Amino acid sequence: MGRRARVTMVALGAAALATTVACRRPAPGPNVIFITVDTLRADHLGVAGYGRDTSPTIDALAREGVWFPRCYTQSATTGASHASIFTAVLPPTHGVLSNHEQFPDRPSLFRTLRERGWVTAGFVSSVVVGRKFGVQHALDHFDDEATSVESNRPERGERVAADTLAAAGDWLAARADARPFFAWIHLIDPHGPYTAPLEPDRYVNDDKARFGARALAAGDSSWVFDAIPAYQLLGTARDPEYYVARYDAEIRYADDALGAFFARVRALGLWDRTLVVLTADHGETLADPDHHRYFSHGVIAYEEVSRVPLVIREPGGRDQLARVDATRPVMAIDVAPTVLDLVGLEAPSAFEGRSLLAGPRDEETPLVSLGAYGRDELEKRIGTQFSVRRGPWRYIMNSRDGSEELYDHRVDPAERRNVAATTAATRDELRATLGGVLAARAGAARPVDITPEHREKLRALGYVE
Repeated sequence: MGRRARVTMVALGAAALATTVACRRPAPGPNVIFITVDTLRADHLGVAGYGRDTSPTIDALAREGVWFPRCYTQSATTGASHASIFTAVLPPTHGVLSNHEQFPDRPSLFRTLRERGWVTAGFVSSVVVGRKFGVQHALDHFDDEATSVESNRPERGERVAADTLAAAGDWLAARADARPFFAWIHLIDPHGPYTAPLEPDRYVNDDKARFGARALAAGDSSWVFDAIPAYQLLGTARDPEYYVARYDAEIRYADDALGAFFARVRALGLWDRTLVVLTADHGETLADPDHHRYFSHGVIAYEEVSRVPLVIREPGGRDQLARVDATRPVMAIDVAPTVLDLVGLEAPSAFEGRSLLAGPRDEETPLVSLGAYGRDELEKRIGTQFSVRRGPWRYIMNSRDGSEELYDHRVDPAERRNVAATTAATRDELRATLGGVLAARAGAARPVDITPEHREKLRALGYVE
């Protein structure tokens, strides 16, 4: 080999070594802890003005960061909502329409951070977002171990908040990698039945409950009108206020567990270098008057299910969100591009959501929230709600019978007076908006290969009959 060839080979080797070292060099951005609390209503948190002390930890996080009071999910069902949160596109685009499809193979928050040097991990508490969902393929580390069962449905394995957060904390403590991390933590606790492992009755006898005003019937299935769904029944209790108090206790249990976890993150010296995001996949109907489906979600798209909490707390000393008008509407698909923007990365062009740092959405932006759909059982036999919130208006169409609802939040924030028949122009505009979204169904997601064991777990969760 001649001298010139040897010099060339040495140069190429040095360049390859430099490239390898550069690829292994820690990414410049902060750590990210991304928390999704299943079935958490935004209006049952202290930061939203709720009367019970359900959320001192979340409230403190909001004081350190920014609370977005008008964040709306794009799906009222867990799998589809999480797919939208992390891929930043609507369900018709990613193709996950219910809890029977796998996490889509497309650009995502996970993939973008992983490609740019972050170590990615997930710690989940429910089978719906467990290994059958397929999200573990987008992460370096995944933990969906079930460590407990429901007291009245022992066939349903799950993991309470303290156990899930302990697993996440142990992983953080054991890390020797110098690269920044992304840790997704999913907590199932507010999902029914409402049986918090600690102090489940802490609010049952407080001065907020108004027992005795009415009683509900016991439902014989998970999808019932004017009754308590079968999977939600708590003994012989039929007073809806009892169930609301128990739901609030679930929130407080998860909140206390988060407090202990955040203290551990601080003790590890990570808090000031970590971006923290907390949101939910969807809310929950409780005893909301005139909505007729109590203690439910999935196929419901009223305000109490569609509106979700969103708190973003930047690492110590950073306040990029301070210039954002947090009172403006936010879509759940905006969260992933905002996270990437905050850590200094460009969002994939495939994202439909937009970074909040680019400016808030206009008041007239249509905020689409879809119930689980894409299956005849949900769309025809049970009936799924498809919903659009635009400005003060919420429009809802039911898939089973085509019935329409329209509510004016200026005078009816509880959505009790349907004005669809008397406000035709607004109704027709929002119907057309919704129709355009539904017409774009991609159908690209891979269906989950449901084993008998997995089907039983989904049945226990109330997602299949």
